[in-house]
Amino acid sequence: MAAKNAFGSIRKVTISGIAFNVAADSNVTMPVSEWETTSIPTSGPSVRKMTRRSLNAEGLVLVTNSDELTLLKALAESLDDLALALTNAAGDTLRAQGTINIDSHETEEGRTTINLLPIGVWTTSIGEVS
Repeated sequence: MAAKNAFGSIRKVTISGIAFNVAADSNVTMPVSEWETTSIPTSGPSVRKMTRRSLNAEGLVLVTNSDELTLLKALAESLDDLALALTNAAGDTLRAQGTINIDSHETEEGRTTINLLPIGVWTTSIGEVS
């Protein structure tokens, strides 16, 4: 099977089963690996240091009205794990349990920037739009 070369806008985001409108120019940043590798210099050979990191999806821009913003605030402040799903331009859906963090809200265009914070790793469904 050939690799899909589809890049671009996020197609869909759901949080706890609730779909939110994603800004067309939203550019989500995610680490690819669960591990960050660095090199520590020593008087001899350098030593490799591997640090586990969270696979957060950062910089997701939603377009929200006041009711949706109130709902997002309640979800962000909830102590319950939330079902997170993100479908990319290629149609692949990433899913995880976790929470969200609201970075900011711009009133002129109703743009709300959030981060999806998974508890563990994302699972991927190839080519499925959830």
